[in-house]
Amino acid sequence: MATSKYFTVTVKPTIPASAQHVAFSDSDLLFDWTAFEIPKGSAKLVNATVLVRPKGNAAPTANDNGFGLVFSSSNTQTLGASNGNITNVPSNDFLGAVEFATNSYTPITFNSTCVGTLGRGTGDTEIPMAPLVLTPNLNALSTTTPGYDTIYLAGYCASANMDFTSINAIAEDTDAEHVDSKVITMDGSGMDVREHFIAGDVVHIGTSVGTPAADSLIGTVASADSATQITLEDVSPTALVDGDILYNIHPVRIILQFER
Repeated sequence: MATSKYFTVTVKPTIPASAQHVAFSDSDLLFDWTAFEIPKGSAKLVNATVLVRPKGNAAPTANDNGFGLVFSSSNTQTLGASNGNITNVPSNDFLGAVEFATNSYTPITFNSTCVGTLGRGTGDTEIPMAPLVLTPNLNALSTTTPGYDTIYLAGYCASANMDFTSINAIAEDTDAEHVDSKVITMDGSGMDVREHFIAGDVVHIGTSVGTPAADSLIGTVASADSATQITLEDVSPTALVDGDILYNIHPVRIILQFER
């Protein structure tokens, strides 16, 4: 059987719910180093696609905003916290960077998930991506899957408009031990939660009405059932409090397309 010289890697970085509850500014760190694996040795990154969820409002408002990705062979030096200034510390482990322009995305009609691909802009920004060869730290002892090496990816805002702030609020107060806490009623002015949540989303509290604290785990979405209801895979480990705002902690999904 022939083996393709191409392969893809999907990276789902974590952006804490509390960091999403405040709009990002230009040059803010979107997410710190996130590990992903490639087959051992160097590989050529030929393109990348991003799927970006919208602002948590009724409509919703698309997040078709410019942002960049930076690659590194190590994660020993943090770049800082999401939605904060990038830590300025020298490094010789950077491998390269790519950037998505604001006009690299699908039309505004794709509000619930903007799809952006490198080299798909218009006008002066329509510049094909030059291939980027990524080489892991071949001298480091591998702690990855046998036959694979680890590379690290971080993201930063390249415009001032990235905004995940939400009004997707819990509309009930249910004992966490009760089976009904798998089914969550939500509200918001004109909200339809099916425009914001799908199966597999990991949901945390972004801002809380007292207790529990922000960034507490609510659970993984099994289904978005109606405009005002989601069902979790398991009973929430955190008590549901009326008014708590919920966020998907993986609002950006990156599909890296490689050639060997």
